[in-house]
Amino acid sequence: MAMLMWVESWLALIFWSLTLAVAVWQTQLPPRIFIRNLRAFLWLFAITILLHTLSPGLYADAQSLNEVGTGPQLRLWGISISWAGLLLGLKYALRLALLIVITGILAFTTVPTDLTDAMEHLLRPLQRWRAPVHELAFMTTLALRFVPTIIDEAERIQKAQMSRGAEFSGSLLKRVQSLVPLLVPLFVATFHRADDLAIAMEARCYRGSEGRVSFREMRFEPRDFWMAASALLCIVMTIAFERYQ
Repeated sequence: MAMLMWVESWLALIFWSLTLAVAVWQTQLPPRIFIRNLRAFLWLFAITILLHTLSPGLYADAQSLNEVGTGPQLRLWGISISWAGLLLGLKYALRLALLIVITGILAFTTVPTDLTDAMEHLLRPLQRWRAPVHELAFMTTLALRFVPTIIDEAERIQKAQMSRGAEFSGSLLKRVQSLVPLLVPLFVATFHRADDLAIAMEARCYRGSEGRVSFREMRFEPRDFWMAASALLCIVMTIAFERYQ
């Protein structure tokens, strides 16, 4: 994701598109899952392309601005449409789509506890400077764990209010106003749930990372080496594409 935020050349974006296509194929998941995720962001892609087409160089850097300024333009009903701006918008839309695909691959193939365990192991050297590594990983675990619970709680409150005559449809302003009475009980229920969790942790003598050992010990295996080498190869090829475009 960091490399995608940095690349600017079409060659590097095409390379990452092919790489992620292979990664999606390796997950053995139905491609429609990733397509459904991208469909939810079609409005964002459309706005990105439209802004760069009608206002070329508005969000571009100096180099891209010079490239856009030299491209042909079409004036229609007093609106300037730039072909180079359209290409720039397509480039940024493709970058956003690839970021969403990467997030989907990580979310659909990795258990949240594995993510937090990996985070704790990677940040373990920071404990020498008294960094709260375990607490940070634990808070991440709780956040990932309680997101579905909070969503279910919001749906329950919404159905309860709809049974009492509340309206959650209509114009955008009306829907935003209808969310206010939904957020207040949701925040109250979330704080109550957090308080119950804190009491349960204290009852089980939770004291953070002090005196704790890991239930699962991670070991570096050959497949981890090959994956790290593949990631490094992708980074090197991306830099090469950027430098010699």
